Amino acid sequence: MPSVDATKIHQGPGKLWLNVSVPASGSRLLINAAGDPTAGAPIFAGATEGAATVLLAPKLDAITADQVAAPIDVVMTGEAASIEVTLKESDLAKLKNFVANGAFTTGTDTGLPSGAQSYEEISFGGTMAIPKTSVAVISPRRDATNKFVISQLYSAYQAEALQLPFQRGKETTYKVKFEGLADASRAAGDQVGKIYRQT
Repeated sequence: MPSVDATKIHQGPGKLWLNVSVPASGSRLLINAAGDPTAGAPIFAGATEGAATVLLAPKLDAITADQVAAPIDVVMTGEAASIEVTLKESDLAKLKNFVANGAFTTGTDTGLPSGAQSYEEISFGGTMAIPKTSVAVISPRRDATNKFVISQLYSAYQAEALQLPFQRGKETTYKVKFEGLADASRAAGDQVGKIYRQT
């Protein structure tokens, strides 16, 4: 009789990291005992609401024949991979990472009221190169301290329309979605990303 292994049932929050290093083929994104990436210039995206969702979707097309009613084979014709999360922190220094056509600056404007002349801003508009980054969701295992499940897209862009609802009754949240791109220089089966679990 098969047994149920509760240690294989994952439940835990996911932390979104941007600008993480891309491991060499055959290697993994390295993290420390707290689950923080240790290489590159990683940026923690901040507080989230709800699940961080990792989507892996091969596009499969059935091969049919007139002689039979059901498909006789299947072929993969494409794939999509993405990471979606709803963020809560409205710090513009973090928000700049999610505005594909924007530029972040800080400064002082003496035309503003005294004591409130420093500012940070994101200006946007115009055609520009879309920034790409490597992103990861790192989620702690509930059954093993200092062990994690790590999901990474090697090269991704923020594809979600940024919506910032301002209202009295609820904090401002915004959804981001990173779509993975293929790196054709990597081996087939390891061109878009990786999921691994520390055991």
